[in-house]
Amino acid sequence: MNFKSCVTWKEIVQQPSIWKEEVQIVRDNLKAIGEFIEGVKADKVKVVFTGAGSSEFVGNTLCSYVNSKIDIDVVSIPTTDIVSMPEQYLDENTATILVSCARSGNSPESVAAVELADKLVKNIHHIFITCNAEGKLAQISKTGDNKFLLLMPEKTNDKGFAMTGSFSSMVVAGVLVLLRKDFEGMAARVEYVAELVERNIETILSNAEAIAALDIERIVYLGDGAAKGLAEEMSLKVLELTGGKLASFYNTFLGFRHGPKSIVNDKTAIVCMMSNNEHTRIYELDLLKEFKNEGGKKKIIVLDTINDEEVKANADFYFTFADEKLGQIEDVFADLAYLVCGQLVSLVKSASLGINPDNPCPTGEVNRVVKGVIIHEYNK
Repeated sequence: MNFKSCVTWKEIVQQPSIWKEEVQIVRDNLKAIGEFIEGVKADKVKVVFTGAGSSEFVGNTLCSYVNSKIDIDVVSIPTTDIVSMPEQYLDENTATILVSCARSGNSPESVAAVELADKLVKNIHHIFITCNAEGKLAQISKTGDNKFLLLMPEKTNDKGFAMTGSFSSMVVAGVLVLLRKDFEGMAARVEYVAELVERNIETILSNAEAIAALDIERIVYLGDGAAKGLAEEMSLKVLELTGGKLASFYNTFLGFRHGPKSIVNDKTAIVCMMSNNEHTRIYELDLLKEFKNEGGKKKIIVLDTINDEEVKANADFYFTFADEKLGQIEDVFADLAYLVCGQLVSLVKSASLGINPDNPCPTGEVNRVVKGVIIHEYNK
């Protein structure tokens, strides 16, 4: 199958232009959203990023970085957890900003999480980061002064099965909104990464094709900090687009030794996403050396921002952007370049298996917008 004829291909490669458009959208809304957030009056405010599936991974990707930059407590809790056990995640006496991330805005759990927060939290405010102006969350945003809608560009409402541009655009938006006091600095980083990916898209595709062509049964993505959230997202893309025919896993570099490493056999590819943090890279290199010393037929693939000969010497495949400026940008932005590679690996592998990446589950067990969820009344 020619993957370049797929909607998913178009939606992956258009992401850099979306990120630049996203910068302008947030810039246009900066004053209003700043006043909204600062209008939450409380001694302590908690920000909760929420969503399901890839939309959950938005918060998983950005929270650790954002928490290191601001005093407000920022956490990521999936809607699926909030809905099934709200008393463990929603505190009636803690002022909360619930940031609902959603492509369609129609998932039952997304709507139910908002309703539960309104019911259980005394001082509740909502920010909706969504890609669908007609979705239920976008409509809910019109129902009160405690709600703010940040609508993503129309083309982020992916028509393909898998979330691609919708996911990355919400990551960009989430960071820009919460770190708005350094907005222009953050915006410059996003725009630099976007332009770099645009210039290198054919090289990224070539690298992705090399990975997808490997004779493997399992693929593991490893990343630290923001890259852990991206590894989670890349792993899901593999499962979704190959219909589960290629098994995928994710972890951090250090975490991988603590049991999950058992997944590795001779038909496993391990994709290692190197951090720009010098301290973190020491630990990541240790694991690469361990893999090298173990031998075997597993394939060690490294994605990097800079040229690092020692890292290269411990990899079977070393794909680097070789860009010193990219190597100085925080991982939450720089690693978006890795994300595009991971998305393309899944796309190419899907097509090579004879699967339609735009509709990898035509029998309907898995859907673009989840079906079959029954929301039950919470009465406690």
